[in-house]
Amino acid sequence: MHDGSVYKVNSATGKKHGGTWDILIVDELWAISEATYFGALKPSQIAVPSPLAFLVSTAGDESSRAFLKLREQALGVIDSGIRSDLFMAEWSLPTGVSPDDQKYWGYANPSLGRTITWDALEAAFASPDRAQFLRAHLNVWVSAAQSWLPFGMWAERLAIEPMPEGGIIAIDSSLDGSTYCGVRAANGTFGPICTVEFVVQTEAEAWAEVTRVMQNPLVTLAVTPSLEIHTPPDLRRRMQIVGYGELLKFTSLVRNMIVENRLTHTGEISLAEQINRAVMGKQADGMALSSKKSPGPIELARCLVWASALASKPKQTAKPAFAAR
Repeated sequence: MHDGSVYKVNSATGKKHGGTWDILIVDELWAISEATYFGALKPSQIAVPSPLAFLVSTAGDESSRAFLKLREQALGVIDSGIRSDLFMAEWSLPTGVSPDDQKYWGYANPSLGRTITWDALEAAFASPDRAQFLRAHLNVWVSAAQSWLPFGMWAERLAIEPMPEGGIIAIDSSLDGSTYCGVRAANGTFGPICTVEFVVQTEAEAWAEVTRVMQNPLVTLAVTPSLEIHTPPDLRRRMQIVGYGELLKFTSLVRNMIVENRLTHTGEISLAEQINRAVMGKQADGMALSSKKSPGPIELARCLVWASALASKPKQTAKPAFAAR
């Protein structure tokens, strides 16, 4: 350009090292690998005074790791209410509606009636590959069709009463150790209510949050084996270990509680996303939420299963009475 600016069109591969770019315009982020974005493109802006990365995409699938990480981070920012330099705008179906209902298709297609026609959408809908219609035209992550819950059910289970005190907080980390989270469940009037207590990026932050929540002596802790060794000594007497064995025992139980409207939640977007994407896998000795089959992280969903199942255990409400002669 006349001012010396250079515009360069490149294929997005992990070999694009060594550049210095003021603006990145990345299309179809769902097909961009972690090595390409986090390893090559993002570092190219480290020396830029005011960098901008403009990332555009339709929904993705299980392989869209870079997109999933950025989207999870954005949803966490929304839930926390803390300002961030990450901005996300999404056009997709409202939570809980059927993708077969054409009156909602406009939510995911803001250009409908301009560059996109109803005839074109209906022709795409008639395609035998339903998963790709959901992904490419309605911005639905493709494995949502195999979710462990009927589409939209979680949204209908919003609690009608405040989150009770006490209960059980279950904590877990993502498979790559980049995220730590905690979900607390406590019994309300009609059954357990669950809420996201924290989503943080380091283990130190996670234990600080756990200590904060457990200042209430009525709260107990459910912790995975990988984190158990670092449990603060003063919390161990209120701690129990949970893992894959408990997932096998509790997943079907918790699913039934949700279906029967005996388990509700406080409405966090990040938890809803993971609940809706979680896929249940069959094992010889039961059913469990499967990280391998789910299109993205489900650590919050796992925590929900542990916490809500343990919180639903009946408790003795009165001391036994003894009569003596």
